[in-house]
Amino acid sequence: MAWQSALQPKKMFSLANIILLVILISSLIINQVFMTQAAEVMGLNLIGLSQMGGFIAGTNHPGSGGGKLTGEVTADAIKLVISSGQPVIYGSELNVSFDTVQASMNTMSQMDPTYGRQKITLTGDALQRYITVGLKIACEYCCGATGLIDKKGQAACGCAHSQAMRGLLAYLIQNHGSEYTNDQLLRELARWKSMYFPKQMIQKMASQLPGANFTPDTASLLLDVKLPNYGQGDKSAPLPSDLNNLPNMVGGC
Repeated sequence: MAWQSALQPKKMFSLANIILLVILISSLIINQVFMTQAAEVMGLNLIGLSQMGGFIAGTNHPGSGGGKLTGEVTADAIKLVISSGQPVIYGSELNVSFDTVQASMNTMSQMDPTYGRQKITLTGDALQRYITVGLKIACEYCCGATGLIDKKGQAACGCAHSQAMRGLLAYLIQNHGSEYTNDQLLRELARWKSMYFPKQMIQKMASQLPGANFTPDTASLLLDVKLPNYGQGDKSAPLPSDLNNLPNMVGGC
């Protein structure tokens, strides 16, 4: 009959919708399982992606009353290391965000005083600040240099990570030098370094919180942060400016 023929396509359409819904739900479950396994491979506890940001526009930093530390080493290391959202002051100016790491790296590397297409040239006291801070941090998980620069202010490594950190450092000194101490400048570089190498930096922070000596990069991430007891008694991180430069790095780009 005509009315039965008209209903047949509707039944088929309904069945197709049900099948698609089942596939969608299955995909979501599989995706969640994959994320869990990936996190376990990285050696991270699943505390929720929403809790991973340590510096969300400056409001979730443990030193500002948000994202408070709990005393659980891995969870606290994640809070201290992982950033999200736009950094305050320069984020909107440069249109960079911790949520778009590669694009932000490309933007900041353009200002690298050595390799950038829009080089920033520093002189005098500004150049000395650039050297002082740049010697205290490097991408040791990529390059074989001891810092971003040498003692004359020349690039010690040509990798994209180093170019971006040098570019940002030069930009902040030139345009916001009075708003940042040297330790705070180092903290901004360490925040980006952490996004370039999240697994390594989380592991590094987790190994240092219970008692190992801090390096300048991790110490900078602890500025204004009160640390809980991790089983080694009360521990305060030294100021990055009080620490020696990082040790020699291993590996190559």
